[in-house]
Amino acid sequence: MEKINQLKQSIQRLSEADAKSMLLLTLINEQSRDSMLQFLLQQAEERDSSTVQTVHIVFGHSPGGSLKAAFRNPDYAKSEEIIVVPGNFSVGPLKDVHTRDGIEARFQWLEQRYLIEDDGLIICEREMKEAIEKIKNIPPHQDILIWTCQNAHEQIGLRLVLAMLEQKTNDIYVLDTFQLFHELYTLPQLAEDHYPRSTGEVSTEDLLYFYEHFQRWPLKEALRHSLCKEGLNLLMDDYDCIHTWKYHELWGNNNEDREDDLIITCAKRLQEEQEEIHYQVAARLIGEVLGHMEELREVEWIDYRLRQLIQQGIFSYEGELKGILHYKVKLADATNYNPS
Repeated sequence: MEKINQLKQSIQRLSEADAKSMLLLTLINEQSRDSMLQFLLQQAEERDSSTVQTVHIVFGHSPGGSLKAAFRNPDYAKSEEIIVVPGNFSVGPLKDVHTRDGIEARFQWLEQRYLIEDDGLIICEREMKEAIEKIKNIPPHQDILIWTCQNAHEQIGLRLVLAMLEQKTNDIYVLDTFQLFHELYTLPQLAEDHYPRSTGEVSTEDLLYFYEHFQRWPLKEALRHSLCKEGLNLLMDDYDCIHTWKYHELWGNNNEDREDDLIITCAKRLQEEQEEIHYQVAARLIGEVLGHMEELREVEWIDYRLRQLIQQGIFSYEGELKGILHYKVKLADATNYNPS
């Protein structure tokens, strides 16, 4: 009975996103059940903040769940703290997102474009406010480790966090999971295919291996200052809301339709595979688009752009435009649109 009560306490402390991530990991790998139980029981105990040695900052629920699973060892549960910053920074305004007003403005922008059921955006907004507050309140004696990858979302996150930590004296470390993955595995083809595109695509085992085996040095002062300056500029930018990562640099613009050509190209390819053209579930096309993108975007963003193309008459649809499983699409017969 005592263990059951401890489990209840631990689960109640989990965010909705963390609970979903742990459930997914357990379903994928049944052998992880015992380890997950051990982790939850450990979390039920009140952790003394003085025992935390390293604060990990990770961008997105998927890599956050994987990292928490990697650190389910009881010793790590005491010495490592994980702050998960939700969302995808490659889309949406970034001005003042280190403040409550800036976060609210960002989510108002997203709410005008995204269709998310069950208060998903409200929950994400609350979690971002909590994460930003935790970052600002990291004690000076704790090391800070920022996980990033070669995509606009995580590179923006890295710069924003460094801007928020501008006045902190903590040692800061950065682990680039794309770089570390290709140091561990000699797989040129995967590198050419930009895999992994995100930390979320890296396995729990590899994340733990990166942390335990790769030599880390604190971010050099000159580089830290340079990235911090870029982050401060992003926090002042009231124009760019679409970002990409090219040639190891961030590129920003206000062109929301930049993915439309790819959506249409993927739709044409799928239709060419059909003996007889028919409507197909929007989720199928959106999955095809995400699979062929070099940049890391969210399902909700491609869904928004697809609905915009429907409004323009480039696609026709049947069903209800209330979720990617609720409507089907095909290119309108009359369209002469040719992607450039």
